[in-house]
Amino acid sequence: MKLSKLPLLVQEEVLHNMEYTDLFLLSFLSKKVKKLIKSSQVNRSKKIDYIMYDCDHAQEILVYVFYKNDWNEKLLLLAKHDDTDNDCHQLSVSGKMIDIHVSDKYTVPLVLFHIEKREDVISYIHNSFLDFFGNSVEFRWKACGYKTRIPHLQNLKGCIKFSSHDANKEILENFFTSSPTFKWINIWAHGSTEPANPESKFYQAESIQILQLRHNSPDVLRHFQGKQAVLKCCECEVLDVISFLNRWKSGDAYLKLEYLSIQLFEGEFPQNEILNSIGAKHIDETNKPPTHCLPKVYIDYHSFCSEPNTDPFSSHAYVVRVTDNCVASVSIQEKLIYFGVWNKTEDEFLKMIE
Repeated sequence: MKLSKLPLLVQEEVLHNMEYTDLFLLSFLSKKVKKLIKSSQVNRSKKIDYIMYDCDHAQEILVYVFYKNDWNEKLLLLAKHDDTDNDCHQLSVSGKMIDIHVSDKYTVPLVLFHIEKREDVISYIHNSFLDFFGNSVEFRWKACGYKTRIPHLQNLKGCIKFSSHDANKEILENFFTSSPTFKWINIWAHGSTEPANPESKFYQAESIQILQLRHNSPDVLRHFQGKQAVLKCCECEVLDVISFLNRWKSGDAYLKLEYLSIQLFEGEFPQNEILNSIGAKHIDETNKPPTHCLPKVYIDYHSFCSEPNTDPFSSHAYVVRVTDNCVASVSIQEKLIYFGVWNKTEDEFLKMIE
C-alpha cells in the first residue's frame, strides 16, 4: 500500500514511528515526500540537541542523532568503498550520485566512498542533512586523532579526545590551525602541548579538559576564551591562578567563562593568599551559600562514570566583576580550586541566600 494513499493523520502516525535513518532515505523519493516528512517531524526535530560525526575509526564515520534527553540513535555509516562488493545502489544526494548499501548485516545504511572522494561525499551528505534537519541544527565532528584534518562544513564544530604521547607540536599546531572552531578538547598530555599562538582555535574551544602529569598548564590559564575548563596537573603556579582570577574580576578576559576547576597531584593551594590577592568577599558563615552546577559542554559517553553536569560546589567566598557586577563563587581546598560564574549581579546573588 502506498503511503500517499493513506489519510494524512495515518501518514503522520506511520512516519512518527519510523527511525530517522529510514525517514532520511525515504525523503529522497520525491520533494513531496520530503516535505511531508519534515512537516510531520517538527516536534521531534525540536528535541534534537546535535548531530555527531563519530570518527573513532580512520576510514569509518558513524553518524548519530543526539537528543536533549541524552538519548541517541544511529543515522548512517560512511565507509571506504570495498570494490569487491557490487551489491550497492546509487542515490542522488545534493545533485551528485553516491553509492549506498543497505542490508541486514548493518544496523544503518552504508554510504560508500573511494578514498580520493571522501571529503566530497561527506560534503554531499552534510548538505543533505542541512536540507533535511534544517540550517539551525548543530553538527559535531569527533576526531579520531590530530593527523587527519576536520572538514569545514556549515554549522560544524570540532571535538577531539587524544593522548599527546610523542606528539609533534608542529603537527598539533597545524591541526588546530586548519580545523573549524572546537566544541570540546580533551587531552591526556605527556608534557607541554599548548599552542604558542594565543589566538589558536585550541584556546577558543568551548570546553577544554587537560590531564597533564609532567607540567602545569599556564598557557590555558592565560589564553582560554571558552566556557568551561578542567585542568588536572602535577603542579600549578599560584601566581598564574591569581592572575587568571584577577583578569576575570577586572573584565579584561574570560568573558565567556562559566566554570573552571584545577586539581593538583602534588603540592597544595594557599587558600588565604589567593583569596586575599583577588579581594574576595565572603557570605556570613551562618548562611548557607548557593550550589553552583551547570550542564557540561563535554560529556564522555564512553565512560560509565561520566556525569552530565559540572561538579557541584558551594562556597562562602565570591568575587564581583568590576565591569558588570557579575558574581563568581570561589572554592579553594588543599588540592582543588572551583570557580563558577553566576549570571547574576551581586544584589541578585545575595538574594539567593536570604
